[in-house]
Amino acid sequence: MARLHVVTPQQASGPVKELFDGIQASVGMIPNIYQGVANSTVALEGLLHLGKVLGTGQLNGAEIEAVKLVVSQAYGCNYCLAVHTLLGKKHGLTENETVAIRRGTIEPPKLGALVKFVNAVMRPEGRATDDNMRALRAAGYNDAQIVEILLVIAQTVFTNLFNRVHQTPVDFPPAPSI
Repeated sequence: MARLHVVTPQQASGPVKELFDGIQASVGMIPNIYQGVANSTVALEGLLHLGKVLGTGQLNGAEIEAVKLVVSQAYGCNYCLAVHTLLGKKHGLTENETVAIRRGTIEPPKLGALVKFVNAVMRPEGRATDDNMRALRAAGYNDAQIVEILLVIAQTVFTNLFNRVHQTPVDFPPAPSI
């Protein structure tokens, strides 16, 4: 059960309604996370804008979703795991690959290096070692992509924390258990 007020599409007005209209046109629905985040127009607009901007960067959709799956697995966010499993598949990952990413056992060398890097740096005590950086660069990631990886991590930490505090009801097919 949600802990924060939920702004339904019927209740939305002004800037939130405009943002919801854009989400509806893009996604075909207003996911529950956005109905909770909409308590703050600034947070909703920022989250949507950041997602849009990251989509124009140097990371491809599968890489972005891999980062989000690693973070969501570490934070134990069932909502984000469901969403990013679905989006990962839409960006070409198989369900088995989404599970392997979550386990940290993905085989393709480039995605494997990405997953290892994210696992190394995303927690407060995490640190990128010189070996992590060498492996990431050897897999083909450049400095701009490394910065974008860090921004995707930050965005996903916010959504995971939000969903855990809000207890956002999952409105997507659940991710496989691992």
